[in-house]
Amino acid sequence: MRIGITYLYTIFRYGYPHSVEQALAALAEICDLGFHYLEMEGLGQAHLRGMYRHRARVRRTLDELGLHVHNFCIVDPDLVHLDAGRRRKALERFRLGAEVADFLGAETLHLASYAPPVRYVEARPYQLSAKGGYRFAGATQVRIPKGFDWNRVWEALVESCRACAQEAGGKVVLMEPRVGEVICTVDSLLRLIEHVGRPNFQANFDTGHFSAQRENVPLALAKLAGHFGNIHISDNNPVDTEHLPVGEGIIDWMEFFRVLQRMNYAGYLGLDLGTRRPLVKGYRTSVKRIQEIARALRIPVEV
Repeated sequence: MRIGITYLYTIFRYGYPHSVEQALAALAEICDLGFHYLEMEGLGQAHLRGMYRHRARVRRTLDELGLHVHNFCIVDPDLVHLDAGRRRKALERFRLGAEVADFLGAETLHLASYAPPVRYVEARPYQLSAKGGYRFAGATQVRIPKGFDWNRVWEALVESCRACAQEAGGKVVLMEPRVGEVICTVDSLLRLIEHVGRPNFQANFDTGHFSAQRENVPLALAKLAGHFGNIHISDNNPVDTEHLPVGEGIIDWMEFFRVLQRMNYAGYLGLDLGTRRPLVKGYRTSVKRIQEIARALRIPVEV
């Protein structure tokens, strides 16, 4: 297994939106932290286009630092919009993101399902903050608009995911489960994978979001056996969706890694910490704790 780092590090360091220059600055910091594997994003339309324009510079910086981007996430809520015209335009942008991913050498592409089209009274379960990072809500209330039809929401998501898998050029396309979004549970992921019906469409297993959704994380892993192609690692206490350093929440990590060991998983473990606690310390302690568990179970890991 290979321990890497997700794009949450860059978001928490430089906020949202941030520039390509800041994304490049984060690469040097990630290298200094001792990581060699990472995920990057096209974080909205403007940022994605900036990544495309500067893709050669990004790749050159990665090569100079000895970093490998294994997963590229295309953040574009219009991919699941109920308006088919907006979905078509978003699919064009997905192709742009797929080209960036290919240029950077990423093995996988990454999607989200986003919140359903309802009105949130106060706050969403979590959302990006202009000051950087995420804002977490312990509880939410919604208002269901007239004419709301869950089947339309689901059909738009399935159609979009199928189109993205078809356009991915053979790369695996991953779906991220997130609390409060259309895809938030193990069973919704399994249903989506079945309905999309493409062999290169798989799950991104996210320990923090599954815990916040009150899934039993080792059991969730067993249920998704054979259907996930990447893992996001964070701990969680399900009073909210905060992504904590490993060992600071309720997840049974020893059993989690035992299940992974039985599956012969040899892929990436992307540390996905979203917390206002000291960020660098959280990454370092998380790596140390994963390495301790790996040694106890005799699982080979590299950073």
